[in-house]
Amino acid sequence: MPEVDFTVEVCGMAGDGTIAAGGLINEAMSHGGFSVLGFDSYPAEIRGFGRCVTNSRIGSNEIVALGEKTHALISLNDEQSRSRTPSLAEHSLVFFDSNPPAYVPEDSSLLSVLPPGAQVFGIPFGALAVGASGASRGRNLTALGGFAAVTGVDPNLFRKVIRDKFKSKGDRLVDINVKSFDAGYEYALEKFSDRLKKIFSKIETGHDPQKVMLSGNQAIGMAAIDAGLKLYFGYPITPATPIMEYLAKYLPEHGGQVVQMEDEISSIGAVLGSFYAGARSMTATSGPGFALMTELITHGVMAEIPAVILDAQRGGPATGLPTKTEQSDLHAAVFGGPGDSARIVIAPTNVEECYHFVIRSFQLAEKYQTPVIVLTDFFLHNRVENRPLIRATEGQAASWNVFPDEAFKDHYQRYADTPSGISPRALPGMQGFNFIATGLEHTEKGSPDYSPENHTKMSEKRHRKLRYSLKDLEKPAEFFASDHLDVGVIGWGSTFGSVLEAVEKSRKNGFKVGALKVTSIFPYHSETIGAFMAKSKRVLVPELNYEGQLANLIAHLDSKPVERLNFVTGTPIPPSAIQNRIEELLEVEAQ
Repeated sequence: MPEVDFTVEVCGMAGDGTIAAGGLINEAMSHGGFSVLGFDSYPAEIRGFGRCVTNSRIGSNEIVALGEKTHALISLNDEQSRSRTPSLAEHSLVFFDSNPPAYVPEDSSLLSVLPPGAQVFGIPFGALAVGASGASRGRNLTALGGFAAVTGVDPNLFRKVIRDKFKSKGDRLVDINVKSFDAGYEYALEKFSDRLKKIFSKIETGHDPQKVMLSGNQAIGMAAIDAGLKLYFGYPITPATPIMEYLAKYLPEHGGQVVQMEDEISSIGAVLGSFYAGARSMTATSGPGFALMTELITHGVMAEIPAVILDAQRGGPATGLPTKTEQSDLHAAVFGGPGDSARIVIAPTNVEECYHFVIRSFQLAEKYQTPVIVLTDFFLHNRVENRPLIRATEGQAASWNVFPDEAFKDHYQRYADTPSGISPRALPGMQGFNFIATGLEHTEKGSPDYSPENHTKMSEKRHRKLRYSLKDLEKPAEFFASDHLDVGVIGWGSTFGSVLEAVEKSRKNGFKVGALKVTSIFPYHSETIGAFMAKSKRVLVPELNYEGQLANLIAHLDSKPVERLNFVTGTPIPPSAIQNRIEELLEVEAQ
């Protein structure tokens, strides 16, 4: 049975409908039962001109990372698409506008830089759209029609998703857009009848066509609502802003409210105040905003007030690369702030985990009475995957707050030094359970106390409860488990998909390698990670940062040196880069 692993890119200038076209490809192929992973890149400017690119990897088996070679390029703008040619696969398909809106000089022509062997399909996108609908705005849809005809995609899949996308705007607009698609489809069927590839026809995928396309941002917003979020406080920042936009649209329907604050400092302050009063709340930001939150995060650590903070990492430092991806906030998330201000940090690796980890973050924050940071990144937020629709059970969203026993009424100690370090947490207004919450060092009762003995005791208590939290934090998951590995690869965050694919390919080449997925960044399961490192002759940690921040955190767990593979390209690590490094290490080991 033939299998499909096919990557298609759409490239154009801002305003060409590039992102919309990529989204329609993802939805159509998902409805066709294929596994889909998509990712968009676009300029940082809000209303700027610049290159937009969508990347959709489509497979008959599960897709966990972006494709490295493009099998089909749909060009909506010759000049912008020239930059995409180095990634074209051998015998790739290239769809371009044979009658573009403006004259294209030879030195800007896409055709002049195509590699030998590229199979070219010239289609008059704009002219066909004008003929079908009276306007050229549907040229991205005629391009999709040509792509569907040549590659053998059932046109009804595209017609369905086009209708679904535009149905809220009325039947006339739906009809116009379907006609634009059909014009491109029919043109390509006739014009290229002897060159049709039919790549996607008669493929048995084995996947559920009822899966839904979901982005990391959508999964996070859904999770917050399902967790019973009451208040979201935020300030716009890429790439976290879509979370606020999603919640602004849907949270009020569930009895919650979104408040846009004047800055990130006020946002985290409001989250602490809301949780202090007993209402689940959260904020989301990126590196620059997270830096501003540092003082109040440490206040939450000292006063033992829950908070949920989502840090959507982008390229840094400072304002850095707003629309590029990186994993360089790990040090800040774990250590950022004065004093010994450790807090819980967790990091999902895919869209489904974005949902489950956000749900769990509220429970962790309540039980351990500390800020919980969910560490994501631009790639994880903006990528889309087709997944079964996920929803939390009642137990997964239930409150984990540890309320005080009635026996302590009228002599309640808010910061009681318990064996677990977890003090029963009363809420304001509970009769007989009055307490003081302060950012100053304090006694078990809450009164300020700066004595050496008290500070030592309370510091140990706060760290004890973090150690105790490991019982509720996800253990590292080992893939391709073995008693002995020549190379063990440890990955975290969105990079883990590339790790998994690289390890799987190395194993198919006959090498004894394995992978460990770490999602509990702090505190971390040192015994599990250490055991994996100990049974691996060589340990490799690939990361999207310059310093090897996870490697810095865990390298001491085994006596052997940790090999680092660090990228700061602003783009996801390609699986081949990890695979090549694995096999380089194996060659060195064999010498």
